[in-house]
Amino acid sequence: MNFLIQLFGPPHESLHWLALRLIGRHALDVTPTHIDIPEDLTPLQYIFVAGLPALVFWGTAALGLVMLINTRTDGDLLGGIALTAIGGLAGLGTMGDIQLIIARLLEEQGKNSEE
Repeated sequence: MNFLIQLFGPPHESLHWLALRLIGRHALDVTPTHIDIPEDLTPLQYIFVAGLPALVFWGTAALGLVMLINTRTDGDLLGGIALTAIGGLAGLGTMGDIQLIIARLLEEQGKNSEE
């Protein structure tokens, strides 16, 4: 497990960092395995920042599956297997982010229904 964290942690956190920079914000703290996202992001900004790694990694896995479905050469087969495996493993690391997005949206919905 430590190997997977060392392998996929830096790209995952870099995508969070990139998303923050794209919306003109900065991370509160950055390590190879964690990034602190500011609390005052709008819901859409939070979804973008927290969800960018999931979009990239699961998109990579989906691209690998498309390559497997449309395999014509050995290279397509190997590339499809590699993209599906790498994207899928990295995508599994985004499940916590997806849970945090859902929790944040439910919290926002609760705030709006109280008003």
